[in-house]
Amino acid sequence: MIRQLIPRVLPMRRIGICNHYARLIPIIKNVDIRLQGTVTLEEGYVKKFMKAVGWMDQSRTRLKLTGYLLYEAVPDKIKYEEWFETLNLPDTFASWFTITELHVWMLMVRYMAEDMIATNNDKKKYVKGDGHFVRNCIIEALWADVGNKIKLLEGANPSIARKQVSELSEQFQAALVAYDEGLSDDKILAAAVWRRFYLMSHDAKVENIERLVHYVRHQISLLDKIPIEELKMTPKINWLSILDH
Repeated sequence: MIRQLIPRVLPMRRIGICNHYARLIPIIKNVDIRLQGTVTLEEGYVKKFMKAVGWMDQSRTRLKLTGYLLYEAVPDKIKYEEWFETLNLPDTFASWFTITELHVWMLMVRYMAEDMIATNNDKKKYVKGDGHFVRNCIIEALWADVGNKIKLLEGANPSIARKQVSELSEQFQAALVAYDEGLSDDKILAAAVWRRFYLMSHDAKVENIERLVHYVRHQISLLDKIPIEELKMTPKINWLSILDH
């Protein structure tokens, strides 16, 4: 049934880390479709960053801190256990990363939209600006967090940690491209989440894929309504519950 609903796409290999990760750490209608994309531990990483740069009154420093705080809103506020149970996902580090990655991508979509400018012929073009800078800071914070967690899961073996981060990075880049392509088409987005969350398994339930598509559309719509000034100064993100979709 899924084969009929979703275009076939190349499989993406999931990293085989099977630790019970979450236990280690405590049809939407009339939704606008976006056209632009995102591609172009004793102390938390945010605290370490603040100690490193200090409280300098510079716009880029503030934006970088904003990027780190935005990322922190993902692992701190997402109820991973609900995602595992509702979507029939294994309680593993790989599942944690896939869920985190999806929310990071949605933040990136929101910020990259701020770099779209109108031209004389009423068309829009992308120009790298503050949105691109914050996007890169969000990604930087993600990999800082992932690196620390992988070291803990792998017993602080540097070679294994580097290999895992390298593999995750390749998957991350492929996922961004797939999600970007799905911004304007529900079928393509469904194919992307089927591949990323379920590795194109024909045992995956269609209703779970539909739930993910509805969630993404609804969440991006809400992110669009947050004024950019508010996102820059007080980046407080409240994520929707996957149970409501």
